[in-house]
Amino acid sequence: MNRRQFLAAASAASLATHLDKLAWATQAPNYTLLDIQRGPDRFQIDFSTAEGYKTAAWLLRDVRANRVGVPNIEMLQLAAWAQVVLAEHHAYTVFEVTSGLRTHHTNSIIEGAARHSRHLPDQHGQFYAMDIKPFGVNIDQLAKILQYPAFGGVGVYRSHVHFDIRDYATQWRSKK
Repeated sequence: MNRRQFLAAASAASLATHLDKLAWATQAPNYTLLDIQRGPDRFQIDFSTAEGYKTAAWLLRDVRANRVGVPNIEMLQLAAWAQVVLAEHHAYTVFEVTSGLRTHHTNSIIEGAARHSRHLPDQHGQFYAMDIKPFGVNIDQLAKILQYPAFGGVGVYRSHVHFDIRDYATQWRSKK
């Protein structure tokens, strides 16, 4: 067994015994499992299934407009990957969704929202941004993890982290 194999085995063993709630997160090497909530609704979902994807779409809906959109798969995979990375470092967290899809009307009444926000649906109803609060994890720590793949935007705000999928990497910090 070489060093890399040993570390992988040790990491897997550590995760398997850390907390029973980690068990579901260690089962998918393709990052399709999410532990997310919105208000009192919390789900551990596999968004690679039709039911799981529908649940993710519902949790990421525009609550004000009561509209469900089409979440971008890469965005969901990035969130799932970030949860796994945090869990591997003994910082298991549930992501509380504060915003996913936004209609143009909802976006227009949110202070400071970008006019061409990635939360807005494209012509197919697909949206590319999420705002999340990690429970028990520092917001800056989560932002650093989300910035690592360098294929989207990551914004740090006082109470949440924004991340999106786009053609270039960018980052910002709210002035508030």
